Amino acid sequence: MAKVELYDKGGNLISSFSVGEEFCEEARNMTDQQLLFEVANMVALAVRREAELELTVNMVLNELGRVVVCGREIKLNGGTPAD
Repeated sequence: MAKVELYDKGGNLISSFSVGEEFCEEARNMTDQQLLFEVANMVALAVRREAELELTVNMVLNELGRVVVCGREIKLNGGTPAD
């Protein structure tokens, strides 16, 4: 099964979770920005459900240094894809 990995700004793995192949197929057709929004939204929803904390997509993205989705790596710079 495919997975999503979240890394902090120092390059440390902070979370990893499995996703289905259907999600990976959809992800292949997304821009980096769209994919980051989807992942950050999933994280924000999970945190709200599990810890009852309200996080915005921007709050999540600002804490990440890179995201790997189904083998596709996106490096971040201040919450947006790095050039």
